Amino acid sequence: MFRKAITLLLLLLISVLLPASQELPLIDHDLQVNLTPASGGIEVEDKIQLAEPADSIIFVLHAGLELTLVSEGAQLEHLGHHTSGAVSGQLYRVLFHKPQTEVKLRYAGRIQHPRDTSGQNGSGSQPAGTPGDISEQGVFLSAASLWYPRIPKHLVSFSLRLTLPAEWLAVSQGVSSDEGTKWQEDSPQEEIYLIAAPFHRYKAHFPAAEAQVYLRSSDPELAERYLQATGHYLGLYQRLIGPYPYGKFALVENDWESGYGMPSFTLLGPRVLRFPFILNSSYPHEILHNWWGNGVYVDYRSGNWSEGLTTYLADHLLKEQQGEGAAYRRDTLQRYADFVHSGDDFPLTEFQGRHGEVSQAVGYGKTLMILHMLRIKLGDAIFLAGVRRFYHDNLYRFASFDDLREAFEAAGQVDLKPFFAQWTRTTGAPDLNLSELSSAQDAQGHYHLRGLLQQVQSGTPFELEVPLAIQTTQTDAIHYRLMMTEREVRFDIQLEHPPLLLSVDPDFDLFRSLAEGESPSSISQLFGAELMTLILPSTADTQEKAYLQRLAEAWSGRWKQSTIVWDDKLNRLPQTGAVLLFGNANRFAKLFFQQLADQTVSLSPQELSIEQQRYALTDLSFALTAAHPTDKEHGIGLVNVASAAALNGFARKLPHYGKYSYTLFRGDAPDKLLAGQWQRSASALNIQLTAQESPPPLHLRPRQALTELPGL
Repeated sequence: MFRKAITLLLLLLISVLLPASQELPLIDHDLQVNLTPASGGIEVEDKIQLAEPADSIIFVLHAGLELTLVSEGAQLEHLGHHTSGAVSGQLYRVLFHKPQTEVKLRYAGRIQHPRDTSGQNGSGSQPAGTPGDISEQGVFLSAASLWYPRIPKHLVSFSLRLTLPAEWLAVSQGVSSDEGTKWQEDSPQEEIYLIAAPFHRYKAHFPAAEAQVYLRSSDPELAERYLQATGHYLGLYQRLIGPYPYGKFALVENDWESGYGMPSFTLLGPRVLRFPFILNSSYPHEILHNWWGNGVYVDYRSGNWSEGLTTYLADHLLKEQQGEGAAYRRDTLQRYADFVHSGDDFPLTEFQGRHGEVSQAVGYGKTLMILHMLRIKLGDAIFLAGVRRFYHDNLYRFASFDDLREAFEAAGQVDLKPFFAQWTRTTGAPDLNLSELSSAQDAQGHYHLRGLLQQVQSGTPFELEVPLAIQTTQTDAIHYRLMMTEREVRFDIQLEHPPLLLSVDPDFDLFRSLAEGESPSSISQLFGAELMTLILPSTADTQEKAYLQRLAEAWSGRWKQSTIVWDDKLNRLPQTGAVLLFGNANRFAKLFFQQLADQTVSLSPQELSIEQQRYALTDLSFALTAAHPTDKEHGIGLVNVASAAALNGFARKLPHYGKYSYTLFRGDAPDKLLAGQWQRSASALNIQLTAQESPPPLHLRPRQALTELPGL
């Protein structure tokens, strides 16, 4: 949900048309805008300053706006109709009698496009939104709205002077000189945003920039929490990467649920921004986008690096600071395994933005893991130097994966072409298998750990630096990096002490397929399946049968192939594909719990017991997962919804808990009560080398977070 708002219009007018130099000329808009939200009206006078004298300009404008040419010595031509997405536009040309650098236009009309809320019922993955709207609810205008002349192959700077209803404030890029009715941005921008509503405005000054909060109702305590968080993260990322590129950062409350990142502000929905965890999870992600995506722009012709880099230095970094970096990377690999099947995979050079679970798992997750591998390859100091160089060299420019590579090559004085080609231009992931392990002592008293490591996936093998951890009779595990340039490699590692345990990639530092036992069953494993059977309880009461059937039908479109069936029509569980059981009364519920015999979970007619805690079934909705009894590639789940009133909230919320093995909700909302992962079984890449029943656990040296480097 949390992403930069990328429009098809921008891809057509800017990214596809980028010159080879990645530089675009800058034009300036001096805009005087009068907004009348009650009627959906807008009146604009726009003085356009070109970078150099021109014989003509061509632009697109919203079809609902009547255009007048104000400048003398020029002629306006209508070239025809132009449609971009949901917005109808008109294509115009202004012909100058002699080359000019300035033209003045005046236009007025209505912009009102309804909000699409189809993604809010839990059956889809797209957020609600509108390409543009001026109404009493508020104003949302972007490049996709065609509310100002869109001239291809140009970046823009601008000044905005606004006439608004009483008590309304506007927000745009840049800084305001008159409490929200005047805005100016002199740095090159991809587009111009205009947001307005009857806001309550709060602000605070910090060394990096001014923090601002715009709320639709008065809430000083909430505003203060966001102001302080803004100051903290602006300072953190400025130290980590380089100077913050804008004069302010604002949290702006939207009137529909959203998570958009624009240059110098973010537009969050009313429910989203009040979740307490957002302040230290998704919010820093949106702030960081002002360095990546809204500071250094993305050259979409060669893939979107911005989402993965932002996720690595925001979401992953925050978990790493808490000592949970390895768990975050494991969840990232699990998401890739659950959602990305061979026919759906694509190289990163084709990733442009998130439009579902597959694109998120590849574009965000795979890029994150590649950056992590690059960090290990180069070392923290050189990696961070490369990040800083990339930012410094490409601020307000369109940058590609090649530009990212060149920055790291310059920082580390190393050739990274093979590394980037392998990971950004190919599909798939290495699948490792460990075998033929043995340990012996030589005549000199040294111990030798020997074995065979293979890549068992189909296709060309990957060149890898595989991390190994060997636990000996000493306290800390020995770290070893095994170079793998072919499909298999035999190793012979000399040790001073007897080896007790060998673990391949124990911290999940490699982008790879997870081995058996490394990841518990999960909700995303169910939603990511290609084949699903949804089994309804035939003995439930009439009301429960009705709302569970509604839920099954709403979800059925998530899978490439799905079947809904009542449990009395089956003699046994389907032998292949994922299975989702509905209701406590499902005849296959007993078989489901047999699959969880090694976990501390049980169900009685009165309560559900998990991890030594008991939860009364009254008002309890839940989802549990387990391994499929006959199909190792898929999972089986059991969902129960307490009431018809809880149905919509449960359907909407559950897919967002994908990494968890189980989730419990209470009430009609419903509100989250518990979420967790089952204990993992023994990993196929974690091999015991001693006859001891319980060898010592693996003692790994923790990796310091990037923010712990000297000088930060």
